Amino acid sequence: MTFASLAFFTVAMSLHFVVTDYGLNEDHKAAYRRIGRWVLAAAVLAGFALGALTTVSDAAIAALTAFLGGGVILNVLKNEVPSERQSRFWAFALGAAGYSALLLTL
Repeated sequence: MTFASLAFFTVAMSLHFVVTDYGLNEDHKAAYRRIGRWVLAAAVLAGFALGALTTVSDAAIAALTAFLGGGVILNVLKNEVPSERQSRFWAFALGAAGYSALLLTL
C-alpha cells in the first residue's frame, strides 16, 4: 500500500465519518452528544492501539478490510442516499466510480 492510497482512503473515511456524525447527532441528539461520540472516539483510539500492538496476517487484513468496506457501503446506502434527504443515486455512483478509478491508477 502506498502513501497516496492511504491518504486517499483517510480522506474518504474522514468525509464519511463527518456525514455519519451529523446523522447520528440529528437522530439521537442528547444521548449522542453525552455518550455516543465519546464511545466512537474511544473505539477509534482503541483500534489504533490494538493495531499498533498486534501483528495481523495479510489474510486477516484483507478480510477485515472487506468487512469494513461492506459496512461502509451499507451505511451509505441506508443513511446518505435515501430520497427523503434529496440525495441522488447517480451522484453517489459517479463518486464511487471516480474514487475506484483513482485507487486503481495508484
